[in-house]
Amino acid sequence: MTLDFRPLFLSSPMSKIRNQLAHLFTLASKPSSPRPRSFPSAFRPLTLGLLLSISSLLSACGLDIEDPTPPSPPVWVQKSLPEEWPERGIDAHESGGIYLEWEPNPSEGILAFHIYRAQWFEDIDSLGDYTLVAQIQNETMFGFNYVDLQVGFNQYFYKLKSKDNSENISEFSDSLTYSLLRSIDSEAMIPNGQAIVLPEDRTLRWNYYPGFAMEEYCITILSDENEFVHRAVILPQNYIGRSESWQIPLSIKLESNMVYNWRIDMIARFVDGLETSGSESSWAKFVYSVQ
Repeated sequence: MTLDFRPLFLSSPMSKIRNQLAHLFTLASKPSSPRPRSFPSAFRPLTLGLLLSISSLLSACGLDIEDPTPPSPPVWVQKSLPEEWPERGIDAHESGGIYLEWEPNPSEGILAFHIYRAQWFEDIDSLGDYTLVAQIQNETMFGFNYVDLQVGFNQYFYKLKSKDNSENISEFSDSLTYSLLRSIDSEAMIPNGQAIVLPEDRTLRWNYYPGFAMEEYCITILSDENEFVHRAVILPQNYIGRSESWQIPLSIKLESNMVYNWRIDMIARFVDGLETSGSESSWAKFVYSVQ
């Protein structure tokens, strides 16, 4: 029979090693009993030195001591005002989903973000349970954002949690809410086409369904290279019909024979100047030509 004379803390599994270390840290942190001045206690310095040696030994052997402290809760990106570009924060997305965006937290070794969603049930004036809808791995992210496509025309609330490299989970972030409106079909936007010329009066037109619950339109114009040109927030002019229009002011400089992109957002339910409901059309195109 082979006897193992190694100390227990070196021959035990990792969980037992952690328990031994926790026990030693507890002993080291307890105040020493009063002793005569001529007999100082050397236990605490020796114990702390032993713990540091053990920690160094475990690290050298590739055995990491996990930090039990959870990361701080994630923080949402502050939503931009309707007239601002580029847009930031929770918003409707042109794909038909709800766009979410949060701040990075590189200092805490974040491994993943967990996104939770709850639906508001207006008929019973109640919020449903939060359920996990996505787990976003940090190394696969191109940005700290996510588009939730599994939504309808309801009001939704969102919360975030983060997970660090030691598998610790943070508390919930603050909650955000948003609901979608039906978007304007790009086929109902005039002009729309790579070779379709903007009318001489510089008027953009679109058709809409009168039942849309929007409060304002937001029109964005970009160059064909996606450079910002103009963004305008306007009130609806026709609440009972099916068509609307907006004339591009002469103060907005357009280059002849250049292609431009334009989009219509519908926004509503403002809280502190920020919409909590909206939609975005797909991008339409026109060519500007000096007559």
